[in-house]
Amino acid sequence: MTDSFDNLKAANEALKTEVSKRISDLEHTQSIARISEDSPNPVLRVSAGGEVLYANKSSGALLSYWKIEVGGRLPPEWCDVVDEAMAGKTLEDRELSSLDRRFSLTIQPIVDAGYVNIFGRDITKRKKAEEIIVNFDELTGLPNRALFEDRLHQVLGHARRSGKLAAVHLINLDHFKEVNETMGREAGDVLLRAISERFLDCVRNSDTVARLGGDEFGVIQVEPANSDGVAVLAQKLLKSLEDPFEIDGRKVYSGASVGITVFPDDAGNPEDVLRNADLALSNGKGDDRGSFRFYVAQMNEDIQRRRSIEDDMRESLVNGDFVLHYQPKLNIATNRITGMEALVRWNHPEKGFMSPAEFIPVAERSKLIIPLGEWVLREACTFNKALTDAGLGPIKVAVNLSAEQFRAEGLVQMVKSVLKETGLDAKQLELEITETLAMHNADVSIDLCGALEDHGISLSIDDFGTGYSSLSYLKSFPVQRIKIDKSFVDDINDAENSGVIARAVTTLGHSFGMEITAEGVETGEQLSFLRALDCDEIQGYFFSRPLPGDALEEFLRNFGDTWAITLDQERRNGSIDRRQLEKMRSSC
Repeated sequence: MTDSFDNLKAANEALKTEVSKRISDLEHTQSIARISEDSPNPVLRVSAGGEVLYANKSSGALLSYWKIEVGGRLPPEWCDVVDEAMAGKTLEDRELSSLDRRFSLTIQPIVDAGYVNIFGRDITKRKKAEEIIVNFDELTGLPNRALFEDRLHQVLGHARRSGKLAAVHLINLDHFKEVNETMGREAGDVLLRAISERFLDCVRNSDTVARLGGDEFGVIQVEPANSDGVAVLAQKLLKSLEDPFEIDGRKVYSGASVGITVFPDDAGNPEDVLRNADLALSNGKGDDRGSFRFYVAQMNEDIQRRRSIEDDMRESLVNGDFVLHYQPKLNIATNRITGMEALVRWNHPEKGFMSPAEFIPVAERSKLIIPLGEWVLREACTFNKALTDAGLGPIKVAVNLSAEQFRAEGLVQMVKSVLKETGLDAKQLELEITETLAMHNADVSIDLCGALEDHGISLSIDDFGTGYSSLSYLKSFPVQRIKIDKSFVDDINDAENSGVIARAVTTLGHSFGMEITAEGVETGEQLSFLRALDCDEIQGYFFSRPLPGDALEEFLRNFGDTWAITLDQERRNGSIDRRQLEKMRSSC
């Protein structure tokens, strides 16, 4: 009897405990429910099997996304998430995107009760802010490369389906680096923002203008009527840069080059589209800045050829396959050799001697021209010092500076170091720059030329007359020599032109106190004409072809009075005895 009573008492206590627990759980659930209903964020309770047991009002967007109601079952992939949580691990930051909202979900397991609580947090605004940071350029506000490529995917897909054209314009600003260097990075940023605004004015709302990085922009042109319509936009983009920009009270000019590819004609995927446009851009910049160029299949072959040449050049610079030839220059007044121009030649290990016209442009594109140019300078100075030590000087050696060398940091110090290393007197070195290079950013060029002159180095302007010189700047240049381009020397034999430009350049140069050298002199008639103009110096095949170092040394040793006698005869008779000239050349 006692045992039965004790058992009944224990059962009653257990029942009271269970009722108390259920009441507590109910109150807790009701409390949570009240809080959940008031919450602006989703709150759900989901069974271990994926059935939605409870969802507050704010969960409507999630239920709509899952296409279920309370009592329904989650999609299979989310049932897997519930299973993962039921293993006893709280899962955080599981993202879900509805049509217009984004949520971060935390799944909290209540293992003993056999369900999970899902707490959602609306992160729509934060994600949109992040997308702006991720997809848009902070400086200009334009789409960045990531968004540009994403839109390119979309436009290319539409072009395939519709059969209509689209085009990509890759735009690279000319000499933007110089703005940063001379005016500061803030001025460069102002320029980039101003350029962005001008580009936006050139396109339609359906097109995309993006800043791809640095000084490179991209434009996606949607559904142009034909290639002419593409060309019109490219011209419009370039023309938008013609007017100067006002920055810190100064007028700043900017230009650009544009590479274009049309798809789906030229390529079938975004990667090829961008590659082809970049090939077109590189090809266009190699020919002429401020231009646009369409992609054509030949460019692939050209780029492969250039890369092969570039790779071979790198090896040849190490292996010593480059050599210098020297073309002597004759002072007409004294009938003496007073100078020579150093000209680089490449003895390719497999192809033999290659034309400079084939490898110099590749060297300039790849910036190999900088180490190659330094090697040329050092080799020319070393050779000229050896000539002087052998009693065959002093004469000046002229070395050409490329645009990349001229703009490279530390040019003056590099030239000084080479002179010190080789022991050549600075007065025996002449550096040549082209007229176009000199006049681009003329103020900077004048300062740099002045710094070289301060160290006793002579300077000359090569190919004079082929550019667009400002005479007011020319007279300010610390330049000792102007070289008349060969094309104007050829005009001496032209009855219509009669050497009018050669005459004008000579008169102009002498008025500024500069000496004049005529390039490409090939006939006695040209020599006679130039002598009558009081041209100071000639250079060309009539006098001598470029010679290897040992041949030039022999030429100088045998030169002596033979050439002076020949010139005296020319002065008396107005012509050169060809047989005597050839005999003298052959003896050298």
